[in-house]
Formats: sequence, C-alpha cells, structure tokens
Amino acid sequence: MKRIFLLVLSLFFIAYACNDKKEKPAKTNNGGNTISNAARIGNLKKLVQSGDLIFRNGNDEVSRAARSFNRKDTSYSHCGIIFIENDSPFVYHALGGTYNPSQKLMRQPIEAFADPAENNSIGIYRYHLTGKEMIKLAEVVHDYHRSGLKFDLFFNFQSDNVMYCSEFVFKSLNKAVDGRYTSYIRTDTMPYGVTTDDLYLNPDSKLVKREVFQY
Repeated sequence: MKRIFLLVLSLFFIAYACNDKKEKPAKTNNGGNTISNAARIGNLKKLVQSGDLIFRNGNDEVSRAARSFNRKDTSYSHCGIIFIENDSPFVYHALGGTYNPSQKLMRQPIEAFADPAENNSIGIYRYHLTGKEMIKLAEVVHDYHRSGLKFDLFFNFQSDNVMYCSEFVFKSLNKAVDGRYTSYIRTDTMPYGVTTDDLYLNPDSKLVKREVFQY
C-alpha cells in the first residue's frame, strides 16, 4: 500500500514537472486590495522570528493535490523555515517541478514565498525552542542549503539525501531538538512520515499570525 501511494504521488509531480509552465492570467485587483495584500505581508514581517515555520496555500493544481495529502486539515499546501538575515526574513523550503528547475533547497525573501498572485493565504507558526536548539536549527538548515539538498520527487520519507517540503522542515526541527519529535512520525497510516498539517497541528506549534489575501 505504501509503495502504491508513493508511486501515484510521485507520478503526479513528475508529470507536472515535465510540462512547460503555463503563463498564469493576471489577477485583476483594485488598488486598495493590492495595497492591502502588501500590508498583510508587511505586518507578518514585523512578527516573525528566526526558526518560525511559514505555511502557504497555493492556488494552482499542484497545491490542490498537495493539500489533499494532509491528514486532518487542508489549510496549507507548502511550508518552510524562516531565518532573519541582514534584518530581513528569508524562507528556506524544499520545492520541485518547474517552479524550481535546479530542484535544490530554496532561499527566498518572504515576499516571494508568500506572493499573493500565487497564494491565497499564509500562516506563521512557532515552536518553543531553547537558545541552544535555535542555534542548532540554524546550523542544520544552512548546512542543507550549502550542500544543495535536492527535492524528493518520490516523497520517500526514509531517504535523507533528498527531501520534500514537510520532510525538510520536520527533520530540521527534529535534529535541532535531538530527536524529541521522533514519536510524531506516522508509520501506521498513509502518507508515511510527516505531512504539512502534522507540523502546525503539533501540540508544540503555536499560531503567530494567519493572513488571507483579498482580491
């Protein structure tokens, strides 16, 4: 059953990645809503801290498919980890397909990650980490980025040399806390491992702020 699930999921993403990315029609926003969405992201930037998890809900077909694999809640389709660098928040996240031709772990300004033209909502969540754990989390994430960690098109949670989005976030966190979250890995249901909603529904995860974009 596990192999069948992974095969179906990986075939969907491989098929999408092999297609040319179609130009998306521009959304028609009035000036007020455009400013409002920019302000929403600006407000989030004032609240974020290094180590926060950021989630987004994409408005394309891949995002809709990704949401369907969450266990309980389908509010978000993708996730990453924030670090404040040079006074600006950057998001580290594992992304594949035509959105990321290199397939390597991405580092993006929060404005690009949360782009309202591509997403309809974003959320910031925070785990309670000690100062020592925060330092270790930064080391783990930056090591993954320097090494060019590749996206896992086959969504195999057991492989550590390639990772998908929620796998990268979970394994980075779990390393930082010396395996304290290992018990949250699901081996009894499909999908195997950790899904996006497993991360923000975790008892140690607290909502900082959620924004829904207006059009």
